[in-house]
Amino acid sequence: MLQVKEKITADVLVVGGGGAACTAAVAAARKGAKVVIVSKGKTGNSGNTIMIGGSYGMDGESAYHEYHIKEADPGFTKEELFRAIVNDGFHLSDQKIVEQFVEDSPRIVYEVKQWGEEIGEKFEFYRPANWDVTGRSMGRALLRGVKKTPNITIYDDIAVTDLLKNGKKVTGALGMDLYGGKLIQFEAKAVILATGGFQPYTLRSTNTDSTGDGQAMAYRAGAKLADMEFILFMVTAMEPNEIRGSILPALCTFRAAFDYDPVDAKGQKIDIPEKVRQMESVSEMCKVLDMYYYGKALNEGRGTEKGGFYFDFSRFTDEEIDTMFDAVMEHFEGFYRHGYYHSENIMEYRDLIKKKRRVEVGFGGEYSVGGIRVDETMFTGVPGLYAAGEAGCGAFGANRVADAVTEMLVQGYKAGETAAERTEKEELLHSDEASVQAAVNVLENLLKNEGGIHIGEARRRLQDISDSTLKLLRTEETLSEGVKQYAKLEKEMENLTVAGKGLLYNREILEALQLKNLLTCSRISAKMALERRESRGLHLREDYPMIDNENWQVRLVAERKNGEDHLEKEAPTVTKIPLRKPEKIDYSTFVLTEDLGMKNMEDAK
Repeated sequence: MLQVKEKITADVLVVGGGGAACTAAVAAARKGAKVVIVSKGKTGNSGNTIMIGGSYGMDGESAYHEYHIKEADPGFTKEELFRAIVNDGFHLSDQKIVEQFVEDSPRIVYEVKQWGEEIGEKFEFYRPANWDVTGRSMGRALLRGVKKTPNITIYDDIAVTDLLKNGKKVTGALGMDLYGGKLIQFEAKAVILATGGFQPYTLRSTNTDSTGDGQAMAYRAGAKLADMEFILFMVTAMEPNEIRGSILPALCTFRAAFDYDPVDAKGQKIDIPEKVRQMESVSEMCKVLDMYYYGKALNEGRGTEKGGFYFDFSRFTDEEIDTMFDAVMEHFEGFYRHGYYHSENIMEYRDLIKKKRRVEVGFGGEYSVGGIRVDETMFTGVPGLYAAGEAGCGAFGANRVADAVTEMLVQGYKAGETAAERTEKEELLHSDEASVQAAVNVLENLLKNEGGIHIGEARRRLQDISDSTLKLLRTEETLSEGVKQYAKLEKEMENLTVAGKGLLYNREILEALQLKNLLTCSRISAKMALERRESRGLHLREDYPMIDNENWQVRLVAERKNGEDHLEKEAPTVTKIPLRKPEKIDYSTFVLTEDLGMKNMEDAK
C-alpha cells in the first residue's frame, strides 16, 4: 500500500520548471513568501523553455524611452502592441489580460535579459524591441534569477500527480519522486500551475513536453478551461529521422532569401497565394494561412503516406541552395556552433535537399492557445489556485502572434505577486485526508491494473484520434467521430496497465498519468471545436469556412459538473477595442486584406 513519506510546507507552491514557474517563484519570494518550486525535470532546463528557437520582447516605446535602447522603434507603442494582439487574436482576447501583458512586459523582459547577461548569455536585439535568444540561454538566465533570490527551494525530478484540497480550496499537491520512488505531500497557502500546454499528435514539434498536466489537474479541482479549440501548428521536419519534429524548416522560411515550391505526394504544386508566401519572412500571420491552404490540400488526399507534403527545390541550382542556407546559418551564428540549430546540422539538411531536390515536411503542434481560464491577476476562480503561461489562456484569443516567451514571463511574475500578496496574512490550511488518499489511490489503482490496454497502445490510439480529429481543417463528421473515439479510449484507459509495479524508476506510470491528462485536454478541445461552427483564428472548419461574428464572437468555457463536461459561451472582456460588427466574413479574404500580423523585422536588425 502506497503512503506519503514526506511532507513539505510553503507559502506558495509553484508547479513547473520553465519561464512562468521561475518568474512566479521570484515574484512571490520578493513579496516575502516562502516558495517551493516542483519540477518533473530540471528547473530552468526542462519543459519547452529550453526549446525556444526565436525571440521575446516588449513594445518599442518602452524600450526606447525607458531603457534607452537607441535601436528600438518608439513608433511601436504600447497601444499598437495592444491593438495587434487583440486584432490578430480575432477579437476573442480578454483585454484585461492583454493590458497586463503590455504594461508588465517591459520591466520583466528587461530584467530577465539582465539575468542572462550577468552570466555571459547572449541576447541579440532587433527592431522593434525584441531579443533573439536560445532556449538554453533563457533557461540559464531564469535559473540565475531564481538562485539569486532568497527564500526559494527547488525540488527537481518530482512529478506532481494531482492537486490537494480542503473543501473548495486548493491546499497543495501530491508529488512522486521519479528517482527516489517516494510520495511527497506539498502543503501551501497557494499553488501556481506553470506547466505548459498540450500536444496530442503523432507529429509534434520540438516542444514535446506538452502533456496538459496543469490543465487537467486544475479541471479536476474545479477550474474552468477555455479556448481549447485553438491550436497553433507549424511546418515541421519529417525527414531525415534524426531531426523529425524540428521546426528548422519553418525557421528557414522566415529568412527572406529562402525559397521553395510546395508540392504534394505526386509532385504537383500546391497553390498558395503569392501574398501568403511573401508574408512568411515578415509576418507571423503566415502560420494561420499556411494551416488554411495546406490543410485544404491535405484534406483533398494530396498528402504523403505520413500525412505531409514536400518542399521542392528542383528549379534551383546547388549554388542557389547554398546561398539560401548561408542566410539561414548566418542567422544562427553566435547562438549555436557554426552550421547548427540546437543539435541539428543545417549543412546536412542542405546536402540532403541538394541530393534529393525535395524534402518531406508536415505540420506539428507548436502551441496550445487554450488552457485554464484565469483573470488578469492569474487567479483561476478556485480558491488558492493560480495559473500562468501556456497552462492558462486569455491573452491571445483565437490566434497567438505575440511572443509566448513574453507571455510566460509576465504572467508568471503576476501570478507570483498575486499569490503572495493574497495569502500573506492567511494561516496554512492543511489538505483534507480524503483528498490526499484519493490522489494516492489513483497511483495504487494504476499499479494494480491487470490485462488492460498498455501504455504504447494507448499512446498510439490517442495520437491517431487526435491526428484525424484536431487537424488543420476540421469537419462535423470528423469531430463528432473524434469525440466518440476519445470517450471510448477514456473508458478503456480506466484499466490502463503498466508493467512495473512500484514507483521507483517507473517511467510508465508517469506516462500513464500524462496520457490521462492529455486525453482530458484533447476531449475538451474536440468538443469545443465541434461546438464552434465557424472558422476563426487557428480553428478552421472546412464545412463552416466563414468567420461568423453574428454568432461566434464568443469564448467557449468548459466546467466539470457531476462527471460531465459542460460548455458555455462567454463574451470576451472588452476594455479598449470594441468587438467586430455582427457579420459573416470570408476567412482567407479577411486575413489577407485586414491590417493583421505583427511584423517580423529580424532581417533588418
